Amino acid sequence: MQDLLFLPAHRLAALVRAREVSARELLEAHLAQVARHNPRLNALVTLDEERARARALEADEASARGESWGPLHGVPITIKDSFMTAGVRTTSSYKRLAHHVPTHDATVVARLKKAGGILLGKTNLPTLTLDLQTSGHLFGRASNPWDETRTPGGSTGGGAAAVASGMSPLEVGSDLAGSIRVPSHYCGVFGLKPTEHRVPISGHIPPLPGRPRGVRYEGAAGPLARSLEDLKLGLKLLAGPDEEDWDVPPVPVRDVPRRELHSYRFAWTDDFGGLPVSRETRTALETLATTLERLGCRVERCGPPGVDYQELWEVWGRVLGAELGSEMQALARFVFSVRFNAMRGDTPLNRGIVRGVNSDMAEYIEALSLHDRITGQVEKFLSQWDAWLCPTSVSSAFPHLASGECIEVEGQPMPYLSATSAYTATFNLTGHPVVVLPVAKLVNSPLPLGIQVVGRRWLDEELLAVCEALTDVTGPFQKPPGY
Repeated sequence: MQDLLFLPAHRLAALVRAREVSARELLEAHLAQVARHNPRLNALVTLDEERARARALEADEASARGESWGPLHGVPITIKDSFMTAGVRTTSSYKRLAHHVPTHDATVVARLKKAGGILLGKTNLPTLTLDLQTSGHLFGRASNPWDETRTPGGSTGGGAAAVASGMSPLEVGSDLAGSIRVPSHYCGVFGLKPTEHRVPISGHIPPLPGRPRGVRYEGAAGPLARSLEDLKLGLKLLAGPDEEDWDVPPVPVRDVPRRELHSYRFAWTDDFGGLPVSRETRTALETLATTLERLGCRVERCGPPGVDYQELWEVWGRVLGAELGSEMQALARFVFSVRFNAMRGDTPLNRGIVRGVNSDMAEYIEALSLHDRITGQVEKFLSQWDAWLCPTSVSSAFPHLASGECIEVEGQPMPYLSATSAYTATFNLTGHPVVVLPVAKLVNSPLPLGIQVVGRRWLDEELLAVCEALTDVTGPFQKPPGY
């Protein structure tokens, strides 16, 4: 049964459809894994056992009739607690929402259910998703299954920990500064931040229920899983317009087969604007680049010419701050600015956020103009390559610490926000699709490591095909010791 817990979601669905395992057996196995490990990890914060058991019974009855609900028929799934779930508590770890039970599902939840997925429960996150660790006001701290003294990241930290530890085969998270990618990297799973506006964000908190949505740029929703095939399936199920998020265009999801690995062209770097990375991260990227070159790929160490990363990070903050600020009253904006600046140090990222929170419409439009220019620079660069390989964060998962404290990298203290999100926020600004691939085996690291694989806007399928080829070198998911 332990092996069953670590199979990819698409394999589990195939077993249920073939009636080699029942949906009820699958659900009970995952509930038992939750009972064994969640008291230590605190990855799941709400279970929906009664409804899940009833739904699993219905799935088995459908299988007996020769019916299939879809590609996730009978597979238990988890959802980040920022996405609304009908009849199931949804809090975003915010005290005012401690007893909030939505009447309808977020679009991503509805789509996974329609595909046959069975909601097992909701996963832990920082309050209102606003941190790169997971320690919220309502549910407290989640831990990393590879080392419980360390963070699983945030804000989809509970989800990444659940997938890595065998409590869930598939999670849906959201990403505004790296909140899918950083936890994937820290916990050793696969994660996809799709192209901005490829997947509807409808039904996400924030904004608070009943309030207008302020954040219009830089955010994305996407899957975390234990295989590339599940990321491909996740994109296919989640992408496309709904009747709420009108920024999502009707871009069809295409089947793009992988090519021979040697036919791909890769740019790579371990340096954004002088930001340091750990020795393991640097070695993993260098090893991957050398291996790809030896296998016949075109490989070059380079980045977009003319991009000023200090400017880029400040613009990311200005856009995000302005949109967050639009949801706040004047006093709240002032208090937020003071607290945010004090906690996170003087970096372009937090300077931009504070400036954005207090900006007017003219300054917001100016920031969007800079956003457009920088996005164009990165897109022009990527047009010459099949993918760009970059760090996800400055290091592997760090020990639990208070939000805002410095993080040490190779003996050098780094400001909190830069250390956790500078490499990822880059692509929230530009909106490019990014996959995180686990690569720890390239350096025999005791902790997971993941690299960002970046593709051109709207070519998510091509990017996933590239990543499928890359797994010939980087390898499959590895489960944590003891699970």
